[in-house]
Amino acid sequence: TAEPKLDFERLTEIRQRVDVPLVLHGASGLPTRDITRAISLGICKVNVATELKIAFSGALKNYLTQHAEASDPRHYMIPAKAAMKEVVRKVIADCGCEGKL
Repeated sequence: TAEPKLDFERLTEIRQRVDVPLVLHGASGLPTRDITRAISLGICKVNVATELKIAFSGALKNYLTQHAEASDPRHYMIPAKAAMKEVVRKVIADCGCEGKL
């Protein structure tokens, strides 16, 4: 898989031509510096579904590996949701939105 690469020139041109909120789809795997730069060029929303799915499923697999008898989602969902929450916190901080509503 090729490393994701943003076309900042094109993003600048799009921002100059349209007056609508811009969304960065597929930001999972992008370096924080690229996301920060994209935001400075007009990106208003950053989508990171893959990062969330990887964190969630990884924590879930880890829990179920350590607790093979587990059958209650009230227990095994706790570490999965916590892992996803940490990714969300990191992305919020990386986007410079910590403490904002």
